[in-house]
Amino acid sequence: MVDFESVLLKHRFKYKKSFGQNFIFDADLLDEIARDGGADDACVVEIGAGAGSLSCVIAKRAKSLCAFEIDETLFPILDETLGEFDNVRLFSNNVLELGIETVDMVVGEPYIVIANLPYYITTPLIFMFLKSTQCGSITCLVQKEVADRICATDGGDFGALSCAVQAVATPKKLRDVKSWDFTPMPEVDSALIRLDRIPGAALTDGLDTFIKQCFAQKRKTLLNNLTGVGIDKQSLTAALEKLGFKATARAEELGAAKIFELYEILHG
Repeated sequence: MVDFESVLLKHRFKYKKSFGQNFIFDADLLDEIARDGGADDACVVEIGAGAGSLSCVIAKRAKSLCAFEIDETLFPILDETLGEFDNVRLFSNNVLELGIETVDMVVGEPYIVIANLPYYITTPLIFMFLKSTQCGSITCLVQKEVADRICATDGGDFGALSCAVQAVATPKKLRDVKSWDFTPMPEVDSALIRLDRIPGAALTDGLDTFIKQCFAQKRKTLLNNLTGVGIDKQSLTAALEKLGFKATARAEELGAAKIFELYEILHG
């Protein structure tokens, strides 16, 4: 395996906190991420290729890899570490600026995402890929606190983030990853999660907005939150009754699946 740290040193690379650069070099952990993400014979999208440590492991397993990296000082390093692979396409674009329709067009076929995501853009990236029906699953490293919120089904951690993910995907926390597994070491621990899309489901802008409205003030009832943004009280009460809930129900009482049903009743 490539000695990535030596290659970085040779190129005099300096980590950039502004890009959220925390790399992993442990070969066993990297292989576990690629395997559990379902890289074998798949078309894979990676966000934040870094030095190419995860990219190499994915490329060995995958049919193809589209890797995105915005730090151009890493490109000479990636040319060296990924030079042996003919199934890798490297892009310098910011995927959030490209937008999901362009990413889908560039990839050109159904794909999965496997990535060590920069912490500062974790949620926007997850939401972006949940809006694509071409993306079958997302396996990524995120802050442990974010992983707990995404996977929560009840209690204080269950909120708009949990609901939006679970409305269109099935989340699973695969393992915790300690801060010392990264270079440089971040201040918090991480977790590896996998989000498998529910067949045919996609996080539309309308559904995303509706979920945020449902959880706008968690202590308030759904009736108060949603009538406050113009949804008809009588229609909402009838929809809640149809789903088996009282008009005094709060968003967390319904859960993701029922909130998705409520959205479809009101906006179908």
